[in-house]
Amino acid sequence: MTANELREELETELAWRQEELAFFKNQLNEIAENNKNKYRKGLILILYSHMEGYIKICLQTYIHYINSQELNRNDVSTGLMVASMHKEFIAYENLDRKYEIFRRELPEDARLHRLYRRVDFMENIEEFKCQKLVIDDNIVDTESNLWYIVLQKNLYKLGLPVDLFSDYHNDIDALVNRRNSIAHGNFHAGVTKSEFTNWETKVYGILSGVTMLIYDYANNKKYLNTANT
Repeated sequence: MTANELREELETELAWRQEELAFFKNQLNEIAENNKNKYRKGLILILYSHMEGYIKICLQTYIHYINSQELNRNDVSTGLMVASMHKEFIAYENLDRKYEIFRRELPEDARLHRLYRRVDFMENIEEFKCQKLVIDDNIVDTESNLWYIVLQKNLYKLGLPVDLFSDYHNDIDALVNRRNSIAHGNFHAGVTKSEFTNWETKVYGILSGVTMLIYDYANNKKYLNTANT
């Protein structure tokens, strides 16, 4: 996959989401004025679902692009290297099970397991770094509630700047709150045209921003380990 193919895939994904939202917005023309605010409650649910869905697919597509480059772990940034070692870290943290990645035989005393695994891990760290880079796209987790902090965590996992959307912090959290209130039946009031327009503008800004970010990192190879370039 090339950087341009990545961008094309993302733009296609974003386009159908925008078209679907536009379709449901157009139905407002057929709804009585006194029911439009109530109808916009449903639009909020659709808007949020497309924000969460697109960001998840966008990050996973970036992972597929990185994997397609056939790199070794030590070729990429530390964040991506760590992302590719998710299995190893999970194994390291689970002291109740034995894994083939650990070569040192564990002692009978379970209290020594952690120490032995630390030694084993450090003795083989260079070998881990030289292995082929393969990132599991399941590391992207929006947790069914894409709060700002959840977005930051997912960006951080892939070595992307976590403060990119800091200007949208309050808007993202407010949208998640409103979506949850509507979905759980706790929000009885409708959504005004100005409220919806504000959130729609902010969401499109976020989705456009993450698209440009991913393309920039791919096109300019910002995922590479600068020490090796």
